[in-house]
Amino acid sequence: MEYFLQQKLKEDKKFKKYFDENSNQVKYLNRNPEYYKTFMRDMKELYKERTTDKLSDALNTIEIVSSIIDTLK
Repeated sequence: MEYFLQQKLKEDKKFKKYFDENSNQVKYLNRNPEYYKTFMRDMKELYKERTTDKLSDALNTIEIVSSIIDTLK
């Protein structure tokens, strides 16, 4: 595996955790450093860190607050 990939994986706890849980990713990253983008996408999807996930969470929070306010009226 290339050195810059190793450093990136060691720096961020979420990457390291995902990497530890999915150790089969090592062979893909060793064979092709371009796989890093796929690795990142999969990690963000699993931990719900995509922009769409964040927007969905914000909308859910707004709906909950709205329903609480309606209940208090």
